[in-house]
Amino acid sequence: MIEKILSNESLSRSKLGESYLCLYGHFYQPPRENPFTHEIPIEVSASPFANFNEKITAECYRPNAEEGNFAAISYDMGPTLAAWLEIHHPEVYQRIIDADRQHIARYGVGNAMAQAYNHTILPLATTRDKHTQILWGLRDFQQRYGHEAHGMWLAETAIDLECLDILAQYGVTYTVLAPWQAATPVDPTEPYIVRLKNGRSMTVFFYNGPLSGGVSFDSSMTSNADVFAGSHLTGNLVREKLDNGEPQLILIATDGELYGHHKPWRDKFLSYLIQHGAPTEGFEVCTLERYMQIQPATKEVQLRTPSAWSCEHGVARWSGGCTCTEGESSWKSVLRRALSRLAERGDLLFEQYTAEVFQDPWAARNDYLALRNGWESEESFWSRHGKGGQRPEQQLEYRARLLLEAQYYQQYSFTSCAFFFEDLDRIEPRNAIAFARRAISLTWQAVDVDLQYDFLQDLLPAHSWRTQQSGVDLYKGLTEVDAGLLPPFPLGM
Repeated sequence: MIEKILSNESLSRSKLGESYLCLYGHFYQPPRENPFTHEIPIEVSASPFANFNEKITAECYRPNAEEGNFAAISYDMGPTLAAWLEIHHPEVYQRIIDADRQHIARYGVGNAMAQAYNHTILPLATTRDKHTQILWGLRDFQQRYGHEAHGMWLAETAIDLECLDILAQYGVTYTVLAPWQAATPVDPTEPYIVRLKNGRSMTVFFYNGPLSGGVSFDSSMTSNADVFAGSHLTGNLVREKLDNGEPQLILIATDGELYGHHKPWRDKFLSYLIQHGAPTEGFEVCTLERYMQIQPATKEVQLRTPSAWSCEHGVARWSGGCTCTEGESSWKSVLRRALSRLAERGDLLFEQYTAEVFQDPWAARNDYLALRNGWESEESFWSRHGKGGQRPEQQLEYRARLLLEAQYYQQYSFTSCAFFFEDLDRIEPRNAIAFARRAISLTWQAVDVDLQYDFLQDLLPAHSWRTQQSGVDLYKGLTEVDAGLLPPFPLGM
């Protein structure tokens, strides 16, 4: 099937002209596991499946993998999704990985992009956390795909110049943005260069807003791939470029789950569009990194920062709340402040209690993912990060590992979907609070310091406008854990 899809390359350049089409799929699922048991609770609304990961795999990931669609599109597979698929559906996981390898074998470049690890809204993260999120995402990609990533998808395409500059520092050369993230009008049929510090730069591809939005939300637009190609695709070409024989790229970027989960049977639409609909209308189906080889960016652009693809108010949707979601959204600022203050306290303890074993605690945190996942041996990790290149005595090592694990779950608590939706009393904010509780537990076990009390005080003002549940109510409603794993619950709360 992969060979069949990619065989469109054999059509002559003169027949195809200079019109290119890239379909981009952002494939991602947030972590759903109970952080104490590492199991996903039964999700009744996913019935007849046990949980939404299983449901979406059956409706989207498996059929698209079997159709060979991953071989012809640009895509990212979020680390938390990839880790789950690798364990529970290894054959689907391997097909997705192999799509990138097939693309490299054919074109010399991959078609998969990395993702910032925890789908964190990076403009709202500290500089230190930006480094960790980007490095963890790149390390995860390299381990899975066997080569370094040149592109990275940023959660909600949320950017500021600092996060783009950090990407460039670590060798990332391109990303995808919404056209309204440009400070001035742009032609989305070509990539642009963003100038950064010290001579660094980043290539940005702007997706076609009307087509991407239509594909995402207008079911009638994707009911017939021939009509879509003949009408919607051709109607979005720049006539002047056609007349002058200039190349142009139509980029349609959506959540990958659109193709089969959000919209049933759209995996078949995607497959037919790639194989027949688009080539028949003179489009060469192309991926982003390959297009960079064919037609590298020549124009520069300045960006609106901070900005994102699903918020008209910068990144307010994930910070103080805004009209992008219905209802009263002041709970978002309360939840974010509670998580941020918990992270600040946790960071101080981490630095204080690991300074005697690590040369640089934060460098050790940046490399912890590889140690945790078994991609690096204990000996190698400690030879690089231990004081004097030495592994500490057992008790100090155990404490350091607990604090590193607390940092790991602290990062998880900032997953973007906790702030995306309209109300506090949902599974997404509840999961963020659960990850924070796990970090509190690990810190308590490591150094006997109670971070729970202040966190609950900070959570108390957050209320659901629908059910009146407070952040503390959500915390209290989490699955019980064994005695001694958490500080005593404060009386009167």
